[in-house]
Amino acid sequence: MHTQQRTDVNAPPVPIQRTSPFRVPTAEHEPPPSRRVLALTLWAAICIFLGLIPAGRLAVSVAFRSFNFSWYPVSAASMGILGLILITSAFASIRRAGLPWVLMTIATFLLAVNVAMVYVMLA
Repeated sequence: MHTQQRTDVNAPPVPIQRTSPFRVPTAEHEPPPSRRVLALTLWAAICIFLGLIPAGRLAVSVAFRSFNFSWYPVSAASMGILGLILITSAFASIRRAGLPWVLMTIATFLLAVNVAMVYVMLA
């Protein structure tokens, strides 16, 4: 007599654990390395400080209606808001290996374009 292993057809499925790039840490997770937190914080502080240049220019141009192009306030504000969202997302994904650095690089590129627009508008 041959015995076969019996498998239950109606067995509950095994849950698949999905990892999200933005997850809430629990007590089980180790904190991110201090060096990474410090580097990300310094990079974000520099970006925020330099972001005051286009933000100040935008505030002055809107207050005195001194912008030459109608697209300037909308594009400057949208790039600034998108940059802030990217910086916030970089801190939310600080436990990932490369994602925070990619997000900060994109935010820095948007900041550079925004600062370049300020100097083009002043010329």
